[in-house]
Amino acid sequence: MFPWYLLLVVGKLLLVWPPFEEHASFVRCLWMLAHDTALVLPFLLFAVGVALARSLGYSRRLLRAGATVGICAAAASYVLGAWLAPELDDRYLATLGAETEDMRQFGPQTPVGILRNIQFVEASPPEEYSLRASAPHRFPPNVLRWELHVSVALAVFGLINVIIGVRSAELTADMSRGGRRNTRVAIGVLGGMAFLACHTLAGPAEPFLRDGTMRSGVVAAWLPLVLPAAEALLLGFLVRSRRWG
Repeated sequence: MFPWYLLLVVGKLLLVWPPFEEHASFVRCLWMLAHDTALVLPFLLFAVGVALARSLGYSRRLLRAGATVGICAAAASYVLGAWLAPELDDRYLATLGAETEDMRQFGPQTPVGILRNIQFVEASPPEEYSLRASAPHRFPPNVLRWELHVSVALAVFGLINVIIGVRSAELTADMSRGGRRNTRVAIGVLGGMAFLACHTLAGPAEPFLRDGTMRSGVVAAWLPLVLPAAEALLLGFLVRSRRWG
């Protein structure tokens, strides 16, 4: 995980370091670190599953250990993305003065703030919905529901990704060293890219901006998980078929 984390998160952070007044601040950099870690961590958990399989061997306790580690890492991803990052973002916006007051009228965009926003929009629907950051009181409720659910869905993807890593390691155990490494990298990278593509395409913001379509935010958040869940089931079937002939 570590080299990928350095490349995708720390490398991006170094591009804006040291912080300077007009474009960034120390709090903004902390926000970037929390936000990007929460986004990247579920994808990197594939490597955790592979490492667990190498460390524990292909025993019954392997899946239990994978589930335990996956739940802990998924919980960390959720806390970082849904709670810590919005709190840091709100603190950064507060330093910008009165010009951000409208953006902060419902507080940090934690689950509590998002629920508060949804309740307001549904109780007082605007004449026209908008996704302008300065007008959260006009946000489409389906987009808000997507924001509420998507951090949980990404955390669940991380848990599934640990299991995919475990199954991939089991499936490729008898390959040559080079073939084993390449196959695992291909499964991890291509699977992550496929999920990310589904996650992006299913999002409700783009259809709304394009033609005003109000796609279900809850369905859009959870539907992409069908792909990694099916991948985990398929790999499990292949492992069992190979094990029992």
